[in-house]
Amino acid sequence: AFPPLETPEEETAEIVFGEQCPNPYRCSSIINVSGMSFGALSKPAVRALSHGAALAGCWINTGEGGLSPYHLEGGADVIFQIGTAKYGVRKDDGSLWDEKLRDLTADERVKMVEIKLAQGAKPGKGGMLPGHKVTEEIARVRGIPEGTDSISPNRHPEVGSVDEMIDFVNHVRGIAEKPVGLKIVVSAVEWIEDMCCAIHVRGLDSAPDFLTVDGGDGGTGAAPMALMDNVGLPLREALPMVVDALQKHGLKDRIKVIASGKLITPAEVAWAYCAGADTVNTARGFMFSIGCIQAMTCNTNNCPTGITTHKEHLQNGLDPKFKAKDAANFVKKMRKDVNMIAHSCGVQHPRQLTRQHVRIVQPNGRSKLMSELWPGPEGL
Repeated sequence: AFPPLETPEEETAEIVFGEQCPNPYRCSSIINVSGMSFGALSKPAVRALSHGAALAGCWINTGEGGLSPYHLEGGADVIFQIGTAKYGVRKDDGSLWDEKLRDLTADERVKMVEIKLAQGAKPGKGGMLPGHKVTEEIARVRGIPEGTDSISPNRHPEVGSVDEMIDFVNHVRGIAEKPVGLKIVVSAVEWIEDMCCAIHVRGLDSAPDFLTVDGGDGGTGAAPMALMDNVGLPLREALPMVVDALQKHGLKDRIKVIASGKLITPAEVAWAYCAGADTVNTARGFMFSIGCIQAMTCNTNNCPTGITTHKEHLQNGLDPKFKAKDAANFVKKMRKDVNMIAHSCGVQHPRQLTRQHVRIVQPNGRSKLMSELWPGPEGL
């Protein structure tokens, strides 16, 4: 009934990851580039996203394929993702190469480390880059043989329990001296409850600095359909479930929550903030912004738009300088519209949205407040 008279044009609500770290990360963008690997994406696609993120003032996540020069060249903030194969920071036996990780994270452009436990398109299964896409350069960045299938384990071999997971987070954080979090897909919340209990036993400093919650409805043209369609909860259920678990254990302030998974419209992004997210990632939205037409040929090396192919004649239509502006415009328009939704709800910024600000349509055609469907332990 009473929206703010003055509508600020720029974002001002800053969030801080890893306040207890030697190098905490402060950022304000309400939309960021989710994890997409060099190898899965082409060189010009990564360059376009890197420069676009810099123009827009948001971060870019490397995905599990290692840190390439093209992630860094735009000058944007970079989140380095460690997948189950440890690409870019792996020894020959597949274990973590501590010295390599220390050197990589010493770059001031690398702001945080994300340990990927799972992704929405294929939870419980590692990634696979076909050998015909493993060029000499991609092999060098990943630390694997050229021309051979690049297959990731279905989990980190050293992480087989909640305690080992927390140990691994702290090991990586001790090397990087920067915030470290986990990328997860939720099918049940019990293990998150167990993690919260273990953190209270060990102390708050042992907690991951963030959780990236990916929806089981995430997708890629290279994922197995049986997993993409059936395994993992959609973000609509998973996100409030995780937020409530953290709130229940008094850890929501300590552990930031990043929402990820098919959030490509302003309404979907605003919903994520209502559900309790601290910030939002999207991959699909940025793919669309640089020209993806969902040809579903990602794994064949024949992408007609040049985004997921390493064949130069197919990449010719993807001009990184031109597409960088498109990626930046996607962020600009998203911020404008999400802020407009927040202001119309009577708050100054999307991070002030709550579950009282959104209604969910039910099967009978009537709607209910999200706060009724997901009241939270403290009535979020």
